[in-house]
Amino acid sequence: MRLEEKLRNTKFNFVRNGRWFFIAPGVILLIGIIMLAVLGFNLGLEFTGGTIVTVSADGAHTKTEITEKMSSYDVKYSINEEQNTSGGTNYSIKFNATDETEEIIKDLQTYFNTEDWISTDTIQASTTSETILGVFWSILAALAGLIIYMLIRFKFTAGIATILALAHDVLMICALMAIFQIEINASFIAAILTVMAYSINNSLVVFDRVRSYEKNNTNNDTVEQIINRSITRTLGRSILTVGTTLATLMVLTIISLVMNLSSLIEFALPIIFGLFAGTYSSLFLIGPLYKQFETARLYAKQRKIVKAQ
Repeated sequence: MRLEEKLRNTKFNFVRNGRWFFIAPGVILLIGIIMLAVLGFNLGLEFTGGTIVTVSADGAHTKTEITEKMSSYDVKYSINEEQNTSGGTNYSIKFNATDETEEIIKDLQTYFNTEDWISTDTIQASTTSETILGVFWSILAALAGLIIYMLIRFKFTAGIATILALAHDVLMICALMAIFQIEINASFIAAILTVMAYSINNSLVVFDRVRSYEKNNTNNDTVEQIINRSITRTLGRSILTVGTTLATLMVLTIISLVMNLSSLIEFALPIIFGLFAGTYSSLFLIGPLYKQFETARLYAKQRKIVKAQ
């Protein structure tokens, strides 16, 4: 028997065991809150403001020497290797804004040869609030679109369960970013929106199957039975989809680690976190949530009918 067939025929009750599946996210979220209170997020220059200095990697100074030089300043910094348009390699030195930024730049200009110095770019700290506000509105717009779509295509209870599952996914990513102190920059925004789209798609597949079974419920199956059957029928697809996507991202992450491409790592890791969180919520959380909301809706509807009589 193939793996997909075994998964489709599993007798595991996703809904009845639902209360146990909220423990792991709760623990991760609690640890994330503690880490956030102690260390805060590791915000990149897009959020804090700072300076980016680009120099040639073919000059007299090695990366180790540049690291020692940057360590002599009281700043938070990172050094990345980047490909230039001519096929060579440059060092991109990023450090946060301080009162001594101008003095640091002048000292670095003296430290590097004139032919090695390429450019200096400054990101103003005043753009921080605008960036955060832009992220907020982007996520809010995505949620608004989801609500409208869910109300049109599915029941309101399915929409609420999907939104809560989506909130779980975003919170898990943020918690893990705080726990592992991964830098949050512009690529993090793209990662969040990518994960939201992936998570929504997973939830829609499950609820599309739920709607189909509810319309053709000739055996008078309960809400719990319908949800369990819907999840098991989509289990193979969900695992295979996330497996192939994760395999690609893991290869990208390994290559990025070997080549020290931190920008790709900072993009790939939030997506990896989000894929795990999104798959977890679509398999183990939306079922119990939908069952609770749908049971409450049916109960309220029944009470109205009784009162009307």
